Amino acid sequence: MTRAILSALRTALAETRSDAAAATTSVHLDPHPPTAVPAAVLVPLFDVDGDLHLLYTTRSAALPTHAGQVAFPGGRHAPERDPSLLATALREAEEEVGLRAADIDVLGALDPIHTFSSSFRITPFVACIPHPYALRLDPHEVHDAFALPLRVLDDPATSVTETWTIDGRAVAVTSYRHQGRVIWGATQRITASLLDLVTALRAHQD
Repeated sequence: MTRAILSALRTALAETRSDAAAATTSVHLDPHPPTAVPAAVLVPLFDVDGDLHLLYTTRSAALPTHAGQVAFPGGRHAPERDPSLLATALREAEEEVGLRAADIDVLGALDPIHTFSSSFRITPFVACIPHPYALRLDPHEVHDAFALPLRVLDDPATSVTETWTIDGRAVAVTSYRHQGRVIWGATQRITASLLDLVTALRAHQD
């Protein structure tokens, strides 16, 4: 079942992201918002006894942006180092948690999202990674790494919507909460996008 879902996910990402090829070969920014900074993250999936898990990191409290928040490995596109957004995601994954590009099977890209406070335009690349895997965390960027099963993330009891005060404004914020972990912001939206797609694929297979 897991293999079938991953195969369907690869096909769906190729079909729904008609510009995915452009994202993997060049930096492509749409005109809205015009000041968005291109960035990319790796969304690592792995299988444990037929149960798909997502790998997350907790960012170091010393980082200048999004300190201490749950994230996917990734960062700002560096055109002098990265020929593509996919190259950015792969480089950052190796630097942050020690995932080697040769061990990563990239399935495709989800639609880019925009972060409101930091104004990044993030392209998420969904990928399969081996399990178990000896991660190597960069302590300057990553406090820790952890994984959650998709079935836990997809449980309605895990999702909470609250009103937070951000930059002086009351904002409705949806987060995933499980065993003390809080996933919100861009990482929550990327996770929700992936879960929606996987749910639709499973329904089609049934």
